[in-house]
Amino acid sequence: MSFEDRIKSAVDQAVAPLIKQVLAEADTEREAAIRDAKVKIFEEAEQATQTRVTDAEARVRAMMEEKYVVVRADDRAAAEREIRKQLEIEVDRKLRDALDAAENRMRIALADGEAKAAADLKTAVADARVNEREIEMAGVSRLLESVRGLDGATSLSEVLDALALAAAREAARAAVVVLRNDRIQGWRLSGFGPRDAQPKSIDLPLSECGVIGLAIGAARAVTTRDSESAGIGPGFETLPADRMGLAVPVIVGGRVVAVLYADAVTLDGHERHVPSSWPELIEVLARHAGRCLEALTTRKTMPKIPPPAAAGTSALPAQPAASTVAPPDASNLV
Repeated sequence: MSFEDRIKSAVDQAVAPLIKQVLAEADTEREAAIRDAKVKIFEEAEQATQTRVTDAEARVRAMMEEKYVVVRADDRAAAEREIRKQLEIEVDRKLRDALDAAENRMRIALADGEAKAAADLKTAVADARVNEREIEMAGVSRLLESVRGLDGATSLSEVLDALALAAAREAARAAVVVLRNDRIQGWRLSGFGPRDAQPKSIDLPLSECGVIGLAIGAARAVTTRDSESAGIGPGFETLPADRMGLAVPVIVGGRVVAVLYADAVTLDGHERHVPSSWPELIEVLARHAGRCLEALTTRKTMPKIPPPAAAGTSALPAQPAASTVAPPDASNLV
């Protein structure tokens, strides 16, 4: 064996343990490195896995929350719909109950109102009838008083005065005028204002005294609505176009001696609230005044009755000749 071979052999023997040791250490380091690498890889993998798991959990949580929100929204909407439906049902029920109650109250109120209205109407009708009866009785009482006043008159002038007073009770304006030939003259006035104090200032021809002249010519009651010429009123006073005047002649023995004129116009132009029968009452008063004047005239012209014959006398006194009752002269009344 050569020297080189021996040196090589000696070197190999000396280096082999070292190499073996280096290799062993290298193996150890490699295993350690592999182990460290594995640990690192495992740690990184675990971290990555953890990250992915966290991300997955976050995504799942977010998705669940979204689904929960959707479900909760759906549930809320369903709950709201259900609640709205229940509320509508409850409102409808309460509304029907309220309407039924209101209808019942209305029916009761209507029945009560109708009953009260019927009772009030009955009471009003009864009161109106009582009032009408009182007005009627008051008119009758006034008429009776007026008739008594006319019956109690003892002269022709008193009859005309009583007639004027009675007419003033029934109408707002009343006038008694007497006939003198073809003219009228005032006797008594009522309701004509200052003219009442001077009735004799009226002195008119028959052609200018309107409805009074027509009543004298026709010898009957005449109203201002009977003709255009009558529409001017009594002639000595104006009469509104929408009012009616009445003239009634006082007739004695078939001849007109006076005229009673009346209307319902007050001094302020308004119609007085008097019974609607005043025209009829005025005519009754004028006619009765004529009868009273006839009675007075008859008493004045009637011959005196002779005293009764003595006892035992059989002869009867001669009957007076029949005489015609002459109507009073109006010129003697003024």
